[in-house]
Amino acid sequence: MKKDTLDYLGIGEKTAIVTGGGRGIGRAISISLARYGVKVVVCDINDKNGNSTLNEITSHGDKGTYFQCDVSNPLQVRQLSKFTAETFGGIDIVVNNAGIGSVSIPFEQISDEEWDKMLRVNLTGPFYVCKETIPYMKTQKHGKIVNISSGSGIIGAEFCAHYAASKAGLIGFTQSIAKELGPFKINANVIAVPTTETPMLAETNFDVFVEDELKEIPWGRIGTPQDVANMVLYLSSDASEYVTGQVLAPNGGRRTPI
Repeated sequence: MKKDTLDYLGIGEKTAIVTGGGRGIGRAISISLARYGVKVVVCDINDKNGNSTLNEITSHGDKGTYFQCDVSNPLQVRQLSKFTAETFGGIDIVVNNAGIGSVSIPFEQISDEEWDKMLRVNLTGPFYVCKETIPYMKTQKHGKIVNISSGSGIIGAEFCAHYAASKAGLIGFTQSIAKELGPFKINANVIAVPTTETPMLAETNFDVFVEDELKEIPWGRIGTPQDVANMVLYLSSDASEYVTGQVLAPNGGRRTPI
């Protein structure tokens, strides 16, 4: 729900980059930020998906644009950051959501190429994005970094070791840069996303495990993209001014060893 007369979150007219904004969680995040007055740069590798999200944003009269970018390509990430700053005058919020998954596979069968690709997109990509965008935030002496990890990065994931390793690395990376960025009043937090109803869930065949997981979730359902988007809204807002270096897990009460 857009707040036309009062910006409760303190994010109106700020600028955000959302990677992987074309579908699933990234789409929900992009649309939600835009509904609260944020100027959103929807970043995706798929033009069809990215423009679909942008069309949804602009159809409500909200502000945004689309930029095609492969986050594992440092040159493209540099161009994304420059484009955003030149288009909207700065970079206030960065959501590193772009990521890939995998079908179930024993760790001994993971090829070098599969391992490298998983870490390059899920971990090195956010590193590139932060490296290019944080200088703008340091100049402004404010900013919000929200990295999208996974519960698998905390408790592991059998038959998906390369995915879990990449998401665990993202948690460590986020907590590390939070310590460096505190003096510049730049918040860096990470969301440990639970099993969530997204296209990737079906594509990686992990939807077959949903029934078993439901037994461990007091809330009685798996997560939705909007659940994660709502957490991003909080972490992007003035309400989270003293929250940094944290792992937040909107998981319906399913216990994790955080």
